Amino acid sequence: MKKLMLSVLGAVALGLGGCDGASSRTQEPTGPLPDFPAEAQGQRFELRLKGVNNPGYASALVQVRRISVTTMEGEALPVRLKSRFPMELTQTEQAHLVGLFLVPEGVERVKVEVSFDDFGGYEAASGGGVIDTRVAPLRFEAPLTYLAERGRAVVHLDLGQSLQTQGEAKLLLPSLDVRY
Repeated sequence: MKKLMLSVLGAVALGLGGCDGASSRTQEPTGPLPDFPAEAQGQRFELRLKGVNNPGYASALVQVRRISVTTMEGEALPVRLKSRFPMELTQTEQAHLVGLFLVPEGVERVKVEVSFDDFGGYEAASGGGVIDTRVAPLRFEAPLTYLAERGRAVVHLDLGQSLQTQGEAKLLLPSLDVRY
């Protein structure tokens, strides 16, 4: 069971650790790095992901590939993916930062979509395996009045309903609730 989870994690780490020829000893720039270009305008919001209603998984790991935020008319808004590593959804007190987005004045509602890497991994008392996250992305609409209250949307992903068994694998069929 642990070997299977380590294999899944190893595969995820290999996928994330692509070599670009840069030295790991390069000096980090001093001072804060801006999340958005100086010319980008709008109110900044956070997008977070939290696993809830865990039916007994010891581990449930997923990796976000892309986030998209658009106006209701389909205009793409500036986003920054902040989640670069697999997120452990069984951590009940952790709402993982997925990304940031800007919403210009005059927009009253946005559409949010979160796409995952192809596979994640899970471990339970009965065994472990892969989570197939290719089935459907997370999607929801967010009114700006709700987002403005705390500056974020926290997606509560119901693990008990979202992870459906298919053989030894689990399919991620998102059942979610968005909190502001």
